[in-house]
Amino acid sequence: MLRKLKNILWYAGADRNSYERIKPKIQKMNLAMTTTLSAFATILIAAMFFSSFNSEGVKQNRYVYIAGLIMSVLILLCSLTVAKRHPSIVTSLVSLSYSIYYLYGILIGTITDPEGKTVTFMVLLVFMPILFIDRPMHVISVTSGYMIFFIILCYLTKTGAILSVDVIDSIVFAILGCASGIVINQMKVRGYIFEQKLHEISRIDQLTQLRNRNAFEFEKDSAPDLCKVSLGCVYIDVNGLHEINNEKGHDAGDKMLKFVASEVKNTFSDKLSYRVGGDEFIAFVPDEGLNEIEKVVQEMVDIIEQQGYHVAVGCKVSRIRLLSMDHLISEAEKKMIINKKLYYKNLATRDARTNNTE
Repeated sequence: MLRKLKNILWYAGADRNSYERIKPKIQKMNLAMTTTLSAFATILIAAMFFSSFNSEGVKQNRYVYIAGLIMSVLILLCSLTVAKRHPSIVTSLVSLSYSIYYLYGILIGTITDPEGKTVTFMVLLVFMPILFIDRPMHVISVTSGYMIFFIILCYLTKTGAILSVDVIDSIVFAILGCASGIVINQMKVRGYIFEQKLHEISRIDQLTQLRNRNAFEFEKDSAPDLCKVSLGCVYIDVNGLHEINNEKGHDAGDKMLKFVASEVKNTFSDKLSYRVGGDEFIAFVPDEGLNEIEKVVQEMVDIIEQQGYHVAVGCKVSRIRLLSMDHLISEAEKKMIINKKLYYKNLATRDARTNNTE
């Protein structure tokens, strides 16, 4: 029960691992919401500021409009510039947005217009918790904190029926906002987790857990973005899969493929390793020379052969300024085919010698 409550309050009903996996998606959506909200707020507050020169009813709010306008523009600029290069600050921008807009509503409802009923802050109490994808515990603590601050200012600035109405309304709308925020956050997080799972199913090979052909086609052209000098391609083909399937069954063939895949993953980055066919694998290696790549490849081949399996491997390295992905992959494949033919030629020679000896 306590664990379930913790997951609801900290991870919007998900578990920690699932929540962390969708965190980049959450940051992306929060950045979009922060940008949109600050843009609309800037326009709206600017309109209210200019109207304050022609309307006595909002004249007293002019200084609050100026402060709100400055802060909204600041958030907008950060969202459009710094946050795109450093996504980690999006969480801070979300917290800043809560603070600025809640304070904006509180000041208008208490300091500048203590005689009137507070409307802006009540609206913000309902809508702010559902705008961002946030940990429910953070939503509850921030909303409750500013509700308490508002109530304190009400007792300092308001009297009579207006005081009672605003205090009661703030409590009711804060509870409504937090409750709706928790529910909507759970729905959004659940949707993102489901989307993440679909994405993984479509791009992860279910047998070997490496990235599959679909992922390879989508991601291969972005591999050069990870390099500064060169990009290497390692093309791997498992020898004898057809024979082992016929002689020992498909379970034995699957076992071999999973072992080879695990060694490919251990040798190269799992983010740059792919199963591109039944018995074919490709790995990309950023900024390593051919000699270094061939050395680690040989170590991988030795481990695989110790298990009684065999692979044919081809390696090719290209400078970034001369890089053609199709050519790089094709050249690595050609070297693999030469290696594969040599393996079967040597195998045939060994078999012939064995037969002659017998």
